[in-house]
Amino acid sequence: MFGPFKPTSTLQVGLLWKTPWRLSAPRKLRHRRRLRKVDNIVTVLDTALQRQHALTQATTTTSATSSPSQNESSSDLATTAQGQRLLSTTAQSAAQALRSGRGPKRGDLLPPYPAETDKGLIGEIRTTHDAARDNGTIKALERWKADMPREEEMVPRDKYTLFARYERGYRKGVHKLPKWTRVSQRLNPPGF
Repeated sequence: MFGPFKPTSTLQVGLLWKTPWRLSAPRKLRHRRRLRKVDNIVTVLDTALQRQHALTQATTTTSATSSPSQNESSSDLATTAQGQRLLSTTAQSAAQALRSGRGPKRGDLLPPYPAETDKGLIGEIRTTHDAARDNGTIKALERWKADMPREEEMVPRDKYTLFARYERGYRKGVHKLPKWTRVSQRLNPPGF
């Protein structure tokens, strides 16, 4: 009983919390659904803010020019977040290049990045503030879209595990993170 081969420690006082070392299939399913719900909320907020911005721009242009009817040249696809993703192929390729590691840090530039030559930077420099002002959204949404991958863009390894410095393979199950159902943990250091 007290030798080198003693059984699992018995419960002396209080609750014994045993967490399994890996996620079961139903827990993985619920985790994927939670990730998709967060993605959906971000898309809905972005779409609503962009539509409100487009409406305020349309009312200010009609009041300024005082023309009775003015058709918008942008289609419904151009006003929604998903439609803009479909229309802009260059932004998709730049965003996919970011997904394998960390995104830009706070205050860094958003894709597409300017090209660096011997004469300096060539191209448009965009920060989160510029992107939010142009799209009519807020900086937090632009930062989220630039940093965080969507659920379908994530590799399974990043969905279900996270980087842990002191673990054996530098990874541990995402369910070991405290409050893991309420915290978005989607980014890991590159190479891990």
